Amino acid sequence: MEILQVMQPHHGMNVIMAIIAVIAVLIIWNIQRDKNNQIDLKDLICHNGKINSNKFMRFTAFVVSTWGFIYLIVDQRFSEWYFAGYMAAWTGSALLSKWIDSKSSNTSKDS
Repeated sequence: MEILQVMQPHHGMNVIMAIIAVIAVLIIWNIQRDKNNQIDLKDLICHNGKINSNKFMRFTAFVVSTWGFIYLIVDQRFSEWYFAGYMAAWTGSALLSKWIDSKSSNTSKDS
């Protein structure tokens, strides 16, 4: 009986999402391994070769929230409120980061 529960359509979409995630990770890993490629994925979480906690947290939050965003779409529970919240979180974060950077650069210029 449990095998029938696993084969329900929404479970099938979970399997498909997991397969797509694995394929995406493999593609990104192959891009990273190519020495001729100028893309360095460490830049997503590091600054000058060292892990930056802000970049790491932002990247982790991006991955988790995007996965949730996709899951809600696949599970057909997605609404415009989720979309508005998702976009507000990411645009708000980017705007706040720019504002903080501009304030810190203005402060360092004044010194």
